[in-house]
Amino acid sequence: MEMVRISAAVMGIEFCYAAETAFVSPTLLQIGVSHRNMTLIWCLSPFIGFFLTPVLGSLSDNCRSKLGRRRPFIILLSIGILLGKCVLKGF
Repeated sequence: MEMVRISAAVMGIEFCYAAETAFVSPTLLQIGVSHRNMTLIWCLSPFIGFFLTPVLGSLSDNCRSKLGRRRPFIILLSIGILLGKCVLKGF
């Protein structure tokens, strides 16, 4: 039963990745990104995750905010995502 639960979690991750691949590429092409640059965009996320995740984890481990250790980072990064979406949409 434990293997079924683990496999179900991995299956969910794979479905999300497949949906991302199916929907993001046409969107990038629609906004005018060339095929060559699109591959660079797909490589950007793993590189950022590889370098930024340990740095943010270390910073949050040492954070002594009254909001807690993780919440300030979640709030700041969420604001960054919202601003990025607004800029991309042209608001």
